[in-house]
Amino acid sequence: MLKFKRLNDEVLKLKDYFEKSPIQFCDLSVGVRYMWKDAFMIDYCFVDDTLILRESVEGEEDAFYFPIGNNVEKALTEIENYCLKRFIPLRFCCIDNTTTAFLCSRYINATVYNERDWSDYIYLAENFKTYSGKKLSGQRNHVNKFRRTYPDYTFRIVTCQDIPKMKEFLEELNGNLATTEWTEQKEEESILDYIENMFNLEQLGGVIEVDGKIVALSIGERVGDTLIVHVEKGNKHYDGIYPTLAQEFARAFATEGIKYINREEDCGDNGLRISKLQYHPIEVKEKNLIVVKTLLEKINSPVLIKTERLTITEIFESDKDDYARLYLDDELNKYWGYDYREDLGDKQPTPDYFYCFQKELKDKGEEFSFAVRENGKMIGELVLHNFDFYGGVEMGFRFFDSCQGKGYATESALALKQYVIDNLHPTVLKSRCDKRNNPSHRLIERLGLTHSHESQTHYFFSINLK
Repeated sequence: MLKFKRLNDEVLKLKDYFEKSPIQFCDLSVGVRYMWKDAFMIDYCFVDDTLILRESVEGEEDAFYFPIGNNVEKALTEIENYCLKRFIPLRFCCIDNTTTAFLCSRYINATVYNERDWSDYIYLAENFKTYSGKKLSGQRNHVNKFRRTYPDYTFRIVTCQDIPKMKEFLEELNGNLATTEWTEQKEEESILDYIENMFNLEQLGGVIEVDGKIVALSIGERVGDTLIVHVEKGNKHYDGIYPTLAQEFARAFATEGIKYINREEDCGDNGLRISKLQYHPIEVKEKNLIVVKTLLEKINSPVLIKTERLTITEIFESDKDDYARLYLDDELNKYWGYDYREDLGDKQPTPDYFYCFQKELKDKGEEFSFAVRENGKMIGELVLHNFDFYGGVEMGFRFFDSCQGKGYATESALALKQYVIDNLHPTVLKSRCDKRNNPSHRLIERLGLTHSHESQTHYFFSINLK
């Protein structure tokens, strides 16, 4: 079982894992995880030295990052089981296109979402150091003009003694911008807190000074072969300040082993998007959200299946008395695998309780029950349950004693099997029976399922439909 812990100030302990990740987004860095720890809350745990991150955002369902470490397969299985036990969709966030292809091949019912606003801008580090070539002539010209205008400017790598001056510069800059939006204010607070702790977080920073006064600053970190720029702030009254700052930062920190610079997202800001594109990224790296659901999501109501003698539908409120009789017949249910007394205890069972019980199971995605009818009268139940994220589903069945031995179970179960194949397109159809229940054993074999394994009490059957 996954036991998560909220990621707060101890984010530096994950740095080595971020270095190992093949998905090199800015989100997998110490700086981003620290700055946005309150807005994008992260819980983490480890499975066989493999890191699992779960992200929580207000108004959204939780999503997992792709596991990082030596046992990704086991970590994915643990994540799957976590979601299945809670009957919630399996969601992966911040997934690159290569990993998206892998996940879509793993899961039969995966949907991919992408929002351009959150794509990372990736550049060749060498291009920022030189601004050479026709494409970057504009940046080169801005830098040359800045240097002619401020020939005595300096760029220097900061130390912890510079933190007060850096915060003072930002507070003055932000005051001049007259920020009023709540989200912008929170961003300013996050950046100031980040700067206050940047050396504890092993971050890299540099400032440009003119006449001894800070006019621009940049902070980031190295992750693998990439230099990620987390904060870049400049006084625009100094013409050419931003291309100069970007170049100086690259020259200072895109040293041996650094091939790329990640300048993060544009967040949908059109002006920022134009600016980032003018630096000619080699890739605008898409971040995908993968949502995986079970096949239950594909069942479209109302369901109506007809055979020669029978009709199969969902269970209606008008069936609740007959449905309750199915549950209250102890002889009938001794092989069913569920005793209502486990949940009700000493409380009195009612038809309303059983009807609402199956409806709740359907609503939360645990199982889908069907009524088998002869001349409109409910004579038994078929159920689809134990859905998984690989396209598997299990079938169960039970019928009143008076309706057994007439072929109704086989007729209806074959019809439901065909419905599942035609409409849900499963990879595996499964079933099980108590070892003492010979009629069910024979029925499952008539459905074409073969014995796969057994426990102390049950036989398990399946048929591969992929």
